[in-house]
Amino acid sequence: MPHMIEMRKVSKFYSGHDTVSTGFSKVDLNLDIGEFVVITGESGGGKSTLLNVISGLDTYEEGEMFVAGQDTSAFRTEDYENYRKTYIGNIFQDYNLINSYTVYQNVELAMLLNGRKKRELKSGIMGILRWLGLRDYARTRVSRLSGGQKQRVAIARAFAKDAPIIVADEPTGNLDSESAALVMETLYKISRDKLVIVVTHNYEQAEPYATRRIMMRDGRIIEDQKLKPVQNVEQESEAVAGKEAKKKRTRLSAISELRLGIRNTFNLPAKFLLLLFIYLFVSTAVLGGYSALMNQEHEVSLQGSNQYFYDTSPERIVLHRQDQKAFTAADYKKIEGMANIDHIVKNDLALDRVVSLESQKIYVEGPAYSVSTISSGKLSFGRLPKKANEIVVGVNDMSEAYESLKEMGEKILGKRYYLDTYNVDEGTGGRISDKKVRVVGVILNDEEDSRAAMYAYSRIYVTDELANRILVSTVATSSGTTLTMNGKIVSRNNAQAVFISDRVSPGNVWICEDDAESYYKDGKAVGYPLKVKITNRYFTSRRTLKVSAVFKADNMQSLLGYQKSDYDTYAQCIFVNSRDFNRLFDRGNYQISAYMKNEVKSDATMKALKSAGYQPLSMKSVLSDTTQGTAFINKIFSRVLLGILFIALFFIAYAVIRLIMRSRNTYYSTLRILGASRGNTANLLRIELLMVMLIAVALVMGFVTLVNQGILPLTAVKNFVSFMRPRYYSALFIIMLVMSLLISERYSRKIFKKSAMNVYRGEA
Repeated sequence: MPHMIEMRKVSKFYSGHDTVSTGFSKVDLNLDIGEFVVITGESGGGKSTLLNVISGLDTYEEGEMFVAGQDTSAFRTEDYENYRKTYIGNIFQDYNLINSYTVYQNVELAMLLNGRKKRELKSGIMGILRWLGLRDYARTRVSRLSGGQKQRVAIARAFAKDAPIIVADEPTGNLDSESAALVMETLYKISRDKLVIVVTHNYEQAEPYATRRIMMRDGRIIEDQKLKPVQNVEQESEAVAGKEAKKKRTRLSAISELRLGIRNTFNLPAKFLLLLFIYLFVSTAVLGGYSALMNQEHEVSLQGSNQYFYDTSPERIVLHRQDQKAFTAADYKKIEGMANIDHIVKNDLALDRVVSLESQKIYVEGPAYSVSTISSGKLSFGRLPKKANEIVVGVNDMSEAYESLKEMGEKILGKRYYLDTYNVDEGTGGRISDKKVRVVGVILNDEEDSRAAMYAYSRIYVTDELANRILVSTVATSSGTTLTMNGKIVSRNNAQAVFISDRVSPGNVWICEDDAESYYKDGKAVGYPLKVKITNRYFTSRRTLKVSAVFKADNMQSLLGYQKSDYDTYAQCIFVNSRDFNRLFDRGNYQISAYMKNEVKSDATMKALKSAGYQPLSMKSVLSDTTQGTAFINKIFSRVLLGILFIALFFIAYAVIRLIMRSRNTYYSTLRILGASRGNTANLLRIELLMVMLIAVALVMGFVTLVNQGILPLTAVKNFVSFMRPRYYSALFIIMLVMSLLISERYSRKIFKKSAMNVYRGEA
């Protein structure tokens, strides 16, 4: 017949610092169900060590130990966990309860670890508490109980497991005599169908209940005396052994793990706040580091220049219709109503065109801007334009015209100049019109512009009508011209060939002397028809005009108002009336610019525009790299540094969290003592850390959202994180998730490297 516990020459040794000490040696012992065994002896005699080996909290080094006939010599960690869960109920001198739990929750924990369902527990737990006089304390935290009450809770927890073996190590050591007597009586009550083993220095307290007394000294049993007979001991032990062997090994359910993990997250406020602070710090550091990297790369992406586009503002998106048709009023309305669009510039070709004032006294040259972009308060003197031909000149101390305009002051107001257009990169241009523009305002402290500073440019603010003239002139510059003169086809595709002069009557054309001599007999071209064909990527236009004059160097001044020296510039060109010019070139608007409120959101804005039927071109995408390849190297270097930062943060967080969680060693060792598996412990730790992580990440993301939406007016923070995308928040979540899982895995592995008692003593 198998005994409940059978030990054959079992020894326990401890080693450390090159020394080996004996816990107990060569113990032979048989213990059975129904016995109330009291182990006594001097301190250091091996009593508690023997009890820990019997209960599976410590291993042994030699001999054999059988539990219900099963050899334990080959037990692994998992086997000891199942053994403690199935067979052992522990009661300790210092209670080993979870002080942050209530009485009910401490008892419940033992039952949950044994796979019991929550819905099955309440009546059973309350019955046990009522039996032990603890019913009124069910919802009281254990930390508020007296020593005697705590020990009764420990007994309730051990009894609730329904384990066949109850081991109690000095259960009355910290109690007064009245409480001690009550504890011993309670242990006796539950010993009738269980094996109860009590270690105590005060044998007198246990003497009325003991059926067997064992005395130890120097690690050996020196006395083993049976005091009272126990009926059918071997049969009872065999029955219990069979019952326990047939028990289905159950585990803590996933739902129970989740409930316990969430409970553990919040039941110690100080621990929770410390963990939350660490996670907030790491989350902020990760997001801040990532934001700094993205901000740096973003700033680098805005550097550079483009030969074609003068205005390379990051907020600007150049638009064409995907069907290559002209924009309509409906298009303008749709685009202006889209998210993140601040305004549109219909005549946007003027933004990339340099215009200048024809003058021998001042040098005013630069890009044209809509007058709608400035206010009267910005003017140094003068007023805003009211008529189509009125302009405002803007300069700063980097502009070549700055000193001249500053010296002239208000004397410049009212002055009239021809407005020329010129493309620096194409080397083409000419007068926009033979009508002069009038300066009505000046800005002496205009905005700085790196490209304007390079060329010492000014800014010329024009009305929409004048901007349209610049637009049409720009179309003329970029179009190919084919002239049919006296039946001969002449291509003029290298430069602008058609110019405006309202001195020419509608339907007529003036040609140069060189063309008259080349294509007409004796140079007599007046009265002959001339066919004009204009082609570009968007349209083709044709017009037949009559030659009404031939200009040459000698009559440039009288006919056109140009200087004699200008003849070579306009040779091989024709002049037409503004009405005919517009009929040739003003065939609709095929390109506009949309300006974003927040250029950081350009990807989403570009996607929306493309979905709406437009072909967008972001200025960031056309900038040439001016860093000579160092930007790519810096990008790689920055990302490596960021990776190092994340690794450093992980180890810092692990070290700090480990220090915080060491205060939880008692909790996790208690779980092991109660039979929790490594998987259970690791899952509870994961849930606890993940809950704190989720709260921290949610708080950080919520804070950033409130800042981005302007609810929290923190401009500096908003500028720093405004370009963050949802995928970056996903990256933050994944980084924090991986970090939490790694920390929980490392910590749980460390907990299970040593025995449950070593963890309990704080050695993990």
